[in-house]
Amino acid sequence: MLRPLLAPVPLGLAMLLLVSALPTQAEVNPAAVAGKPLVLQEMTWPEVKEYLTRSEMVIIPLGSTEQHGPALPLGTDCYHALDISKQISARTGVVVAPVLLVGYSSYHSGFPGTLSVTPETMERVLFESAEFLIKYGFRRIMFFNYHGGNSLVEATVIHRINHETEATAIAIGIGSPIQKNEESDSLDYHAGVEETSSMLYLEPGMVRMDKLQKPVMHFTPQVRELQELSKENPELKTVWQALLGVPAETKKGGASSEISSNGVWSLRDPRVAKAEIGKEAVQDMVDRAVQFIEAWNKARAR
Repeated sequence: MLRPLLAPVPLGLAMLLLVSALPTQAEVNPAAVAGKPLVLQEMTWPEVKEYLTRSEMVIIPLGSTEQHGPALPLGTDCYHALDISKQISARTGVVVAPVLLVGYSSYHSGFPGTLSVTPETMERVLFESAEFLIKYGFRRIMFFNYHGGNSLVEATVIHRINHETEATAIAIGIGSPIQKNEESDSLDYHAGVEETSSMLYLEPGMVRMDKLQKPVMHFTPQVRELQELSKENPELKTVWQALLGVPAETKKGGASSEISSNGVWSLRDPRVAKAEIGKEAVQDMVDRAVQFIEAWNKARAR
């Protein structure tokens, strides 16, 4: 049976009904939902094109795939870099563009699973990827690095972008002027209390709580002597630090497997780590990056 015809609808009301039936911007572009991070790989090309009409900023997270002791995953640095960048994106609307899941980590290769590329390879991949972003209209590039081994490559790529392209590149991650870089008197460099705490906040399901253990640290006589002397001559700290985190082939006794029994670089016990400690540290990094981005956004575009 045919349904009865509806009464004619006034033109103005019909237009109103038509507009209300159209999908919202959030439905058309899920990446545009307020408070939701924008990740390049999750966007479509029309969404990227639309984004570039209102912003020329992009964040490139840098991490590594390397051993992080018996309790933390190999991708700890990648998760830190990406998760923190996504929190920054959720508050600023800046696109996050992951490029690499590896970094320079040769000195961790004494533990299975660690991956590494040469600084030259890493530089080439990052710079060529940046060239494509610049081609599309990205002009303000921010690197959020969360792995010390990447620092030299990050600095080189930033220099090349600033001196060879139309774009401006800045570091906003660990070691950058944007972040608080106060060194603790307690050696807790890698997979220790601080890093375990931040993983308990960011990715708690990936922390093997039953595997947390304090390492036995082994320093060469030369490092121990320099550590002792640096108590009166703090400038010597840079010397003994230069002897750690180097490949075994250098014969300095500073490779990860040579200085730590389980891959953790800490004189503290990771079992005291807490998510609350990690949250405070992460939020401070996010806040500082957000404040920087908001300040930079006040400057006119090119």
